Amino acid sequence: MTAPDRESDAGPPAQWVDDLRWHRSQYRQSRFQWCATEALLAATEFTRGRQEFTTVRDLRDLAGYKRVAGDYSMVCQRALGDALKAARRQLSPRDWAPVATELDLTVLECASSAFVSTWSDPQERTNAQVVRVQRIVDGLFFTNPLIRSWELQQLWLLYVAAEGFLEDTLVDLVVELRGSRRAADLADAVGLRSVTSLDCMIEEQRRSRGEIGDPRRTPTQYRAYPAREHASNHAQ
Repeated sequence: MTAPDRESDAGPPAQWVDDLRWHRSQYRQSRFQWCATEALLAATEFTRGRQEFTTVRDLRDLAGYKRVAGDYSMVCQRALGDALKAARRQLSPRDWAPVATELDLTVLECASSAFVSTWSDPQERTNAQVVRVQRIVDGLFFTNPLIRSWELQQLWLLYVAAEGFLEDTLVDLVVELRGSRRAADLADAVGLRSVTSLDCMIEEQRRSRGEIGDPRRTPTQYRAYPAREHASNHAQ
């Protein structure tokens, strides 16, 4: 599903930024909202409700759940990319920065989302949750590609957070089992070809998300980007 054509009535592109800022103010940031608990529940969609994992077989299952969650997150990102491309075409055809700034995204996130959207088929850009958010946006009093991008971004970040919970659980179990199982068997269970790759996976997760209890493991929906706030204040 590509972004619907309702944006044809969205008004001049010069007005889109103000409309997005009004939208964020009116809806306390977004219509589609979630919290850390809902991200955890989203993770259990992929584990079929399982929350305890203790064995190498469980580790293999976890790796499979994480792959499926990653695929689902990618569908959401492709849908986001579709809307981002529509916004960029009218606002800044040569540069992602203006769009990224207003959406609290990085230029790399915008570019990569557009890339995975471009190189995908229509059915690879939609799922039940994407349809739900598209309908929310279609039901707004007014909308435009920036607002659609903003709402789809919230969905994407929810499933990124869900995937993060699964990654944490996976790495925690690997670390727990290393004292009693061969590292090569653990690498094989998570689909890696070498112990070196396993070590790199653990190192990367610990560096970015920490161990059990680290506050970085608790996801938050909205980001604080001083650069965007400064730009907004300057415009006023």
